[in-house]
Amino acid sequence: MKLIKLITLIILIIISWVGYSQDNVRIKLKINLIPVEDRNGHLKDCNIKILRNNIELQSYSLSNSKIKKTISTRGIYKFEFSKKSYVSKHVVIDAVDIPPKRKKYHLKADITLFRFSDEDNVDFLKKEPISIAYYDYVNKEMRWDFEYYRGVVEKIIKAQISK
Repeated sequence: MKLIKLITLIILIIISWVGYSQDNVRIKLKINLIPVEDRNGHLKDCNIKILRNNIELQSYSLSNSKIKKTISTRGIYKFEFSKKSYVSKHVVIDAVDIPPKRKKYHLKADITLFRFSDEDNVDFLKKEPISIAYYDYVNKEMRWDFEYYRGVVEKIIKAQISK
């Protein structure tokens, strides 16, 4: 009877260990916030909101212009960047379908925020992310979807030109 309990306990520990290790990922994220008026400048005192699967994890005010975070749990992440008198933007990181073989991945980005203007019709930025990151199975790395990003930048330019 004790042997059966011991074997059952060992099996449960192994199952929970395997399940726990499959949920873990490691994505090191570095984001610089830049004002569009000065590409060499830094955008300080921004508000950051981090959501995983549409549940808010963290919300804080950034004293400098750099964000360094490590994503360690699978999910769809949304990072929102806002500052008073600037148009808010957000990025989405798909950390669901990442193979567990590699130890860590890296993502870097420069996010530019521009000043709000009543003349610009950029309301679509409230719903659409400025960029999306995903796991690229061909190159076996996390990457930003640059085609999507270019499309959003074109929409922003069109919205600002057609005043």
